[in-house]
Amino acid sequence: MARRIRVTSSRRGGVIREERTAPFWLEHLIGLIFGGLAVIVIGIVVLVLTDWGRVALTWIGFGFGVILTVVLFIAPVRSIRAGERTAVWMGEVLCAIGWGCMTISLAAGLPLLFWIGPQNLPEWAMVIPGAGTALFTGVAVLGMWLMTRGPLPPLDRTPRTATVLYNTVDAEGGQDITVRYHGADGSQHEAELADLIDDSWLDRFAEGTTWQIYAFEDAALADAVVFLTEEHDEVWRDGYKLNGVRLGGEGGPLPPGPGSPFLREGGKFTFE
Repeated sequence: MARRIRVTSSRRGGVIREERTAPFWLEHLIGLIFGGLAVIVIGIVVLVLTDWGRVALTWIGFGFGVILTVVLFIAPVRSIRAGERTAVWMGEVLCAIGWGCMTISLAAGLPLLFWIGPQNLPEWAMVIPGAGTALFTGVAVLGMWLMTRGPLPPLDRTPRTATVLYNTVDAEGGQDITVRYHGADGSQHEAELADLIDDSWLDRFAEGTTWQIYAFEDAALADAVVFLTEEHDEVWRDGYKLNGVRLGGEGGPLPPGPGSPFLREGGKFTFE
């Protein structure tokens, strides 16, 4: 709840000062999350215990899987229209099929078994939901591999000065060094460093320090990640992060050492 306090003096007019507190839902977010999960679990248990509930769960799971597949198919359609490489849109197609059918196998398959009744099915039928889940998860993983096996989008080799906004840990416990810089479009952008800095150098990336970076040519990726230039080849890196470039989350460890894993010749990364 926000309170508005009016302060007056003989020399100045009224001044409004606002004291804001966090919204109710934010203050009780953890409780609301656990409460919501409890309601969902109780609802599923109640539905599983009745014939009509098992039918409803089966159709809900099937419908959710179909909707998820349709939504995920938007990505390959956009990629084809944008002229992306075949590996990219084929990977997106496989991801759409894999995640959608995996959801159907799990969310619709299990309720269907309970609906028909385990006693009315052969033993081998009991493994179908699990086998389908594993199979289509594999299809989705293959799709993600296809999406990440090609070159990265074109890099703008114009050095730009970037200022560290913060050096912290992200929600997954990984390194998050976010910088602000002026892009080719003249606007300010905030992006994470794609270079994961070795612990021996991490304290040098304090807030307010400046570094030379490269950004992607595509303005749509200006707020994704940026890369330290060759000017900082003495900096040791021990991993990489490409979140939001080809996948929502992409990254991993690398052997610690100086120099950019993205710019060295013969490295695992190339640019179009």
